[in-house]
Amino acid sequence: MTGQVNGQPSSRALAAVVVVANLVVCGGVVAVLGAARDGSTPAAFTPATTTGAPPTRDGPAQRTEPVPRDEPTAGQAPGLGGGFTEVTGPGGMTTRIPAGWPTKRASGKGSTQADDPTGTTTMLRYGGSATPATDTYDVHADYERTFASGKQAYVSIRLERTVVRGMPAIDWEFEYDAADVRRHVRSVYWLADGHEYFVYASSPVPIWEQTRKILDVMLTYSTP
Repeated sequence: MTGQVNGQPSSRALAAVVVVANLVVCGGVVAVLGAARDGSTPAAFTPATTTGAPPTRDGPAQRTEPVPRDEPTAGQAPGLGGGFTEVTGPGGMTTRIPAGWPTKRASGKGSTQADDPTGTTTMLRYGGSATPATDTYDVHADYERTFASGKQAYVSIRLERTVVRGMPAIDWEFEYDAADVRRHVRSVYWLADGHEYFVYASSPVPIWEQTRKILDVMLTYSTP
């Protein structure tokens, strides 16, 4: 999971520009304005109910109340057996990523990337950038159509409205065939204080379950 305008345009135009600039793919997609998903979710996040089929565009599900869940122990993710460290991303947001994962500036505006040092090709991204938008769903939906048209065997799992800590959010999750492996990607974006923030994870499908747990920690411990 930042719309922006060019010149002195509309909120949506501004939002669209930021989305295109921020969404990037590790063999697929990235973001500052749209992306990521999956199985169980952290306490701070309430996805709308979905199946696994591409979502309909005429009425995305929407929830207003988070579902209580147990949060992972600070500094550690369930089932991972390793420590996490707090990092500060673009836009002043903070989150937690696995300790020892090197970070670098990602190609998209307002985005930092962390790569698994063990060579699994798992990639995390997080950050945020300013936007006047109060609803970026249409921006993300437009970008998804463009993105999907250029990806081999793209399958949408969900692109829907949700809430993160009571703030309006977008949850985007999908799979596609990269050059060497099929990848699973999920991003969650939320609007707060004139910014759109996001956390994102991408990995080969066979190891997505472990990657999902990392993303859960990133979202649970993210701010604002």
